[in-house]
Amino acid sequence: MFNTWPAAFRLILIGLPCDVNTDPLYVLRFTFYSAPMLHYFKFRQDLFDPQPAKDIYVKRVAGKGWPEECPPIRAANGFGFDLMANFDVTFVQTRGQWRVQKDIVIPSDFDWAADETAEGGPLTQQYAWFWEKGQKLPHVISDHVYAEISHQVKVSSFLFLKTDPNELLYMTDIPNLARPWRAMTALIDTDWFPANYPWHTVIELDRRIKKIVIRKGEPLCRVIPVRRDTYFAEEMSPAGFDAFFTRGQKWLAAHGQSPLEGMVDITRTYVKQQVRSRFIVLK
Repeated sequence: MFNTWPAAFRLILIGLPCDVNTDPLYVLRFTFYSAPMLHYFKFRQDLFDPQPAKDIYVKRVAGKGWPEECPPIRAANGFGFDLMANFDVTFVQTRGQWRVQKDIVIPSDFDWAADETAEGGPLTQQYAWFWEKGQKLPHVISDHVYAEISHQVKVSSFLFLKTDPNELLYMTDIPNLARPWRAMTALIDTDWFPANYPWHTVIELDRRIKKIVIRKGEPLCRVIPVRRDTYFAEEMSPAGFDAFFTRGQKWLAAHGQSPLEGMVDITRTYVKQQVRSRFIVLK
């Protein structure tokens, strides 16, 4: 029965001790809440959708101890959605100045008109563009500031993006992935700001390198819907810490393995008890 419920409900089942298909008390045993939703529209339908993040981005040679074997690192790698590079693009640095080797500008596959009486036409969008020295719009850049940020380039996702009320969009680099460029981190008010252009990410190029290529299908950046809220940090009381530490010792005694004297192995148990978030692109 549960599998037939509309996807729009976006139900999250928390710690169900019952079979949702057969137990008549299941309605009392789970929590409803609206999961953060990223809404998007593609500039052209032949371009990439956002992709659920992956646990592993680097193909390693055989061996033990790679970072991706750590469950919390894998969980961070796989947390969010990736916005993908829609085209190959090459950036070349000559005497300290960067440029796009081949400019890419594409039309939308939909038409737009200012009003019902005007003739409609497709929009156009550039793929990658740098800040300009002496620019006034979209914001002023002083010459001495330009010298510090001239290695930053904006790359379009070709996606119009919005989130539900009180949901922000956290944009950042792909975790734990070393590349000669990185996406800068930003927090965007995509719930109330109706941007009528595809969102872009700002990436910083490594000044030590003369030529950088981003291939079609590479993840440009990570986006994560997050709740707009007030978050608190508070030190535990001595009694609270005592209870926390005691609970930890009991958990180790119950679940830890002791391959060596004085050491406890929790890796397999941690993975079994780990509760991962899920990121799904609805079609």
